[in-house]
This record gives sequence, structure tokens and C-alpha cells, in this order.
Amino acid sequence: MSHYDRLQTRLDKREVIILDGAIGTQLQKMGVPMSGTAWAATALNTHPYTVRQMHENYIKAGADVITVNTYSAARHNLVPIGLGDVTRELNLRAVILAQEARDRCAKDRPVYIAGAVSNYGLVTGSERNVKGYHHFLDRVPWTEEASQANLREQAEILAEAGVDLILAEPTGGSTHRRWVIEACVATGLPVWMGFKCHQDSAGGVPKVGYQSEEPFADKFAELAALGGKVVNVFHSPISATNAALPIVKSKWKGPIGIYPEAERHDYVAVYKDVNESTTIAPENFVTQAKQWVAQGVQVIGGCCGIELEYIRPLREALPKHIPAAA
Repeated sequence: MSHYDRLQTRLDKREVIILDGAIGTQLQKMGVPMSGTAWAATALNTHPYTVRQMHENYIKAGADVITVNTYSAARHNLVPIGLGDVTRELNLRAVILAQEARDRCAKDRPVYIAGAVSNYGLVTGSERNVKGYHHFLDRVPWTEEASQANLREQAEILAEAGVDLILAEPTGGSTHRRWVIEACVATGLPVWMGFKCHQDSAGGVPKVGYQSEEPFADKFAELAALGGKVVNVFHSPISATNAALPIVKSKWKGPIGIYPEAERHDYVAVYKDVNESTTIAPENFVTQAKQWVAQGVQVIGGCCGIELEYIRPLREALPKHIPAAA
């Protein structure tokens, strides 16, 4: 039985699984400066032991799954800052740091390591004039072929390095979401698919990505059918997450995960001193997490702004299992 098979057995038994919290904003809090293009990935080059300590902290906080710091470590993130030649090295280092953290801090229970692949910073020619891409307009856009090759390259490196599963974490429209998921599934490793969504106004229809007008429901089933083991609503405001959850439940019968963001606007800041308050307190997040579990959500974690103080209470606060199927 593989390491992941044991995790799958726990999912099959309807156990609640704790995912870690934010990577980038947690590293910011630990004093690591960010890069506008490679965001938290530069820490692999400049602050590797801080990255390892972050993983150790999440393990000690009770996380069952820790995420390697590769969300923004693909070749298209690293080339603009002169680190393209060490794309493989930095992705290998990210996995090894997580493995070392597990070896040091998880001697008494299983902890699983998830690689992360996203379209963060990936600008193709048609997107240079799209709202929301202004941070990247000084970069030469990648062709579709090169973009997909970058994603496949990163996913393959993570698989070879020994991650237990891959988090497909696309934040764009359906084209980028398909590219990311396909690259991850092609490795043959278990894939947890992520879907980011937003609302234009309170109570509005959830739409995909940051700025897209595409309804969340439109191509969800088509993309979910590409081969994932778990569907996650991730990196989304809590209100949009709650709007998307019924759609997921109606179209997906496998395990569901949620790891939202805290709606901060400084999480891509290049400076280490970030003090913007979040929209939800840790105790309120725990209350919301209990509600998600009651609705059948099996994997709970956090994204930007949902950090250690949010993850630490979950182990004791959440039920051990989701409710029995009706």
C-alpha cells in the first residue's frame, strides 16, 4: 500500500482531513520578502530554512497534509527574475524541505506531502489587456505551447521528487484550469483539483477565477471529470465559497475540500511588512469550518491570510468524521 493509499483509506472512511494554511502570507509573517512575479517561491532560494520551519509549524499545529512552496515556482515565474536555470533545483528543494520537516516533526502520526501547480503569473498573449494582469504586463507573454510545457515540467519534477499527491491550483478561466489539471493528472499521481471563484456582488452567482464572467457551474463537471480524487474550493472569499459549495455537491460525488482566503489585498505585496487585517477572526473561521464539515466537506485548510492561528484549533474543534451519507 502506497503512502497515499493510506490517506485514501481515511477519505473512504469519511475522516476529516486537516490541510495546512497559507504559505505565502505565513512566510511574509515570518519575515520573508515576496517577489512580484515569483511571490513566495523566492524563499526557496533565499530563506529555505524558514520554509522548512513553516512546514514544521503546520505539522505541529495538527495538519495531516502539508503543501510544498511551489505554487509560484514554475519556469514562467522564475525566468523573469533570473532563476529560470534553477527551476528544477528549486522545485526539488521545495519537496525536500517538506520531507525534512515531516521527518523531524511527524514521528508519531502520518503526514502527507502535496505538490502545488498553478497558473500564477502565467500570461499568454491574449491576456495582456485583461483586468487583473497588470502586475505582469512588463513580462513577455508565453505561447500556449510553452505555457503547457512549463506546467508539465513542474508537475513531473514534483512527482519525481516524491510528493504524495499534487494540488492542481488554477486561478484563471477554463483554459488555464484545464492546462493545470491535465499537467497534474499526467504524472499518474493522485490529484486534488482546486477551483477558485468570486462574486461580483453579495449574493451574486459564483464565477471562476479573479475577474472572469464565466459562471462557476458552466464547465465544472467537464473539468472535474479529468481525473481528480478530491475537489477543493480554494483561494476564494468565504461568501463565494459558500455560494459554490452547493454547485460542487450537485455535480461531484467524491470527497470535497475547502481552503479559503481571508480577503486580504496585500498578499502579493513584495514587501515583508504587511499589516492588513483579515475579514474573519480565527474563532469565527473554526465556527465556519464546523458548518462545512456538517455539510459533508472532508478536507479543511486555509489559503492567503488563513495561517497558523486558524489551523491550530481545527484538530480539537472539528468532528473526526463527516456525517453519514443520507
